[in-house]
Amino acid sequence: MTSEIIATKPEIVRLQEVVNKLLTTSRKLKVLEAGCGSATEIKLPNDSYFVGVDISAKQLDRNTVAQEKILGDIQTYPLPKNDFDVILCFYLLEHLPQPQLALQNFLQAIKEDGIIVLALPNVLSIWGLITKFTPHWFHVWVYRNIFGEKRAGTDDFGPFQTFSRFSTSPKDIQQFALSHGLSIEYVDLYENFRQTGMREKFGFWWTILAGAIKILSFGKVATDNTDYILVLKK
Repeated sequence: MTSEIIATKPEIVRLQEVVNKLLTTSRKLKVLEAGCGSATEIKLPNDSYFVGVDISAKQLDRNTVAQEKILGDIQTYPLPKNDFDVILCFYLLEHLPQPQLALQNFLQAIKEDGIIVLALPNVLSIWGLITKFTPHWFHVWVYRNIFGEKRAGTDDFGPFQTFSRFSTSPKDIQQFALSHGLSIEYVDLYENFRQTGMREKFGFWWTILAGAIKILSFGKVATDNTDYILVLKK
């Protein structure tokens, strides 16, 4: 089932290597994918049992990986305690008005020695701040007219409403993890392919914009690291 997943994004290839090293148990894995949508990013053992949670019935219907599908809000859905070996959460936290509730839910649902994989935008980046402070209709327009994704915003396809709370910054989530007894096994900050394309297209003007923002923010706003991945262990 998951053996058909072939990682091509550099950040996913790097993540896959880390996950492979951390998952050394011989027992059958129980995996939760929060905001599972219609696809899974990384490869796990073929006999893993996947549970998918999403608020979109259409996205759940499109998912061919999850054996168990739950229509629900990860902020409030009562996950069973100490039940999952792996929790995957790819590009969900930025869409939640209260991401800390989801993190607390993961914390009580993960088994001892289990891992939590989080991937999300860096809100303290040029890309992240523009996304945070522009309206949803603008995101849809950009996806359709700049990125060429004509079905964007229709039939439960993204982009979805975004909150991007500052509590989801790389520093804040790492502090949350450490304060709740989780170890930080892996951190990867990187530039997403969309910004790479725009930076290459608007080279000179992008350099001017990035330089100005770096100066005005006293270096606190990232000009290149638009996204990040964290792997946490209980």
